[in-house]
Amino acid sequence: MTARETALKILSDVEKNTEFSDSVLRRYFNQAELSRVDQNLARELVSGVLRQRAKLDWLLDGSLKRGLKSLNTLEANILRLGLYQVAFLDKIPAFAAVNESVELVKRFGRKEIIGLTNAVLRDIIRNKKYLKKPDTGDKVKDAGIEYSHPEWLIERWAKQLGWDDTLKILEFNNSPAPVIIRANRLKPSAEILFEQLEAGGFEPKFSEILPQAIEINNPSGLVDNELFVRGHFYFQDSSAQAAGMLFGAKAGDSILDLCAAPGGKAGLAIEQAGGRADMFALDRSLRKLPRVRENFIRLGLDSWYLINGDAVDIKFKTPFDLVLADVPCTGLGVIRRRLDLRWRIREADIQRMAGLQSRILENAAGLVKPGGALVYSTCTLTPEENQDQIMGFLNRHPEFFLDPAEKYLPAMLVQNKFMATWPQIHQMDGAFAVRLIKNKNI
Repeated sequence: MTARETALKILSDVEKNTEFSDSVLRRYFNQAELSRVDQNLARELVSGVLRQRAKLDWLLDGSLKRGLKSLNTLEANILRLGLYQVAFLDKIPAFAAVNESVELVKRFGRKEIIGLTNAVLRDIIRNKKYLKKPDTGDKVKDAGIEYSHPEWLIERWAKQLGWDDTLKILEFNNSPAPVIIRANRLKPSAEILFEQLEAGGFEPKFSEILPQAIEINNPSGLVDNELFVRGHFYFQDSSAQAAGMLFGAKAGDSILDLCAAPGGKAGLAIEQAGGRADMFALDRSLRKLPRVRENFIRLGLDSWYLINGDAVDIKFKTPFDLVLADVPCTGLGVIRRRLDLRWRIREADIQRMAGLQSRILENAAGLVKPGGALVYSTCTLTPEENQDQIMGFLNRHPEFFLDPAEKYLPAMLVQNKFMATWPQIHQMDGAFAVRLIKNKNI
């Protein structure tokens, strides 16, 4: 199977299923015998089409007499792939993109679409239609097309943050996501890891604000490298690492992670405790727990227990020193990493997620020891899931109080005692976290 055939099948699977594109990519790469070069091309094509889908569809719809609706899913994705290569990939000659698209139609589409595919793509190239900007007279609609985001989300951000910040977030979401790793505190120092990465040609760069975060500018071959295999680091964005700095885990702590998969934050808590804490890693999905186990073993972590259970109603006989609630959320802060999320999420999901988060928090309240801590975190930008959620919880639970985030984090990442990272401000994924303490006298 070629890179383009793989990309076509992945795009069609993503459209038909609830599985996210990164998961589908991993599955196909494990099954298909693709070279590293072809894997990189397939990933670029899938990511690009998902990232630019509204713009691609707008251009194609205006070039097809009967519009995109006249094509089936496979045929539409073939045209999207061809147009993406023409409009956004300078390294691929236009004639090659057209010819490869025609070959895909011959193999997977209807015969009558072969000539149409050739004609439409050549017309767009000849008239440079891909340089055209939308001008409908409605700035929200135009931004939705130009930046390929749903209009309801653009309107919501514009009301919440203003138009200028909204445009910055849209641009951020369409930029390539850097590869960030977290140095394992239980291994040789981050400085030694940095030197080893540098010697390996991975072009590392230290974060200016997070001590264990390293950006990798040349990640090719990193997952096959001995440093990864031996657990010297974990792939984790800066915003997630920042949230982890609120854990304050200590040696001897009993820790419960209510939503543990894939194990990144739980692993960080164990590392903070010097490897001398008891970690109970819970997840509702039995299917995800093997990956948590795999990550813990690779990182060299001890004293952990995996539990298949629901954070909404799980009970324990003994409360914990530290409870982590990295809750399910709408994920609107990580759109640049989960490219198909923008097309899956609906505005109604915000209230649905907020309701689930509230139920998890209610249960978590009873799982914390007096004097213990509850750390709540999300990777989204909505007030309903972030500050409003926490203020509502504190109103219902006067036995808890805020532990100011500035005690644990640089001031630039703190907003009203909460941790808050904003793509348009911090140039990292959007996230929210708060550390709450349960009164000792309860």
